[in-house]
Amino acid sequence: MLAFFYNWEVGSYTHFINKKRKGMNSMRVNVTKRGKVYQYKFEIAKINGKRKFINKSGFRTKNEAYIAGMKAYDEYISGGVNKQANMTYADYLDYWMSEYFEINFKYSTAKRYKETFKTIKAELGKYMLYSITPYLLNQALLKLSQKVKTKDSLRIYQKVIKSSFRDATNYFGFLKYNPAVELSIPRVLSYGLKKTE
Repeated sequence: MLAFFYNWEVGSYTHFINKKRKGMNSMRVNVTKRGKVYQYKFEIAKINGKRKFINKSGFRTKNEAYIAGMKAYDEYISGGVNKQANMTYADYLDYWMSEYFEINFKYSTAKRYKETFKTIKAELGKYMLYSITPYLLNQALLKLSQKVKTKDSLRIYQKVIKSSFRDATNYFGFLKYNPAVELSIPRVLSYGLKKTE
């Protein structure tokens, strides 16, 4: 439940949000006037027992500051994760293929990419899109290396993973950070050497 009132004594709007996080009280966005402009401010988690705040000034009206403050608060609560990123990587791959790839690329290229989905989903499909980290991707690529016979085949999996996360970040805006940006085939994996367990 949301509540919002004007405090005449301090000349500020306060928005109380009936959400609680572990170790924190109910959060609120406070808007105050500083000279000719307005600022928002809200309390975040304590660090070493000390109270911490996020604030920003320079807004022309109370309403502008309030809206910006609520957006900043929502980003803080969600860790900057777009709500649409709340899907598994398996579901995202299907969405990416139908909503972007098949529209922008040749049928033969889309078909080749889709042929990798079953194997990639077996390694990464169960994870939520927003929860996948560079470490997790590197571990998945190591496991995929043991399922293919050539380095070129592994490069196809790498390309599909990197492209999917690039578009999740830059095209759809589901993620703020691309965890696959530095995903590379480990140098030790040359197909004349013993593969890692």
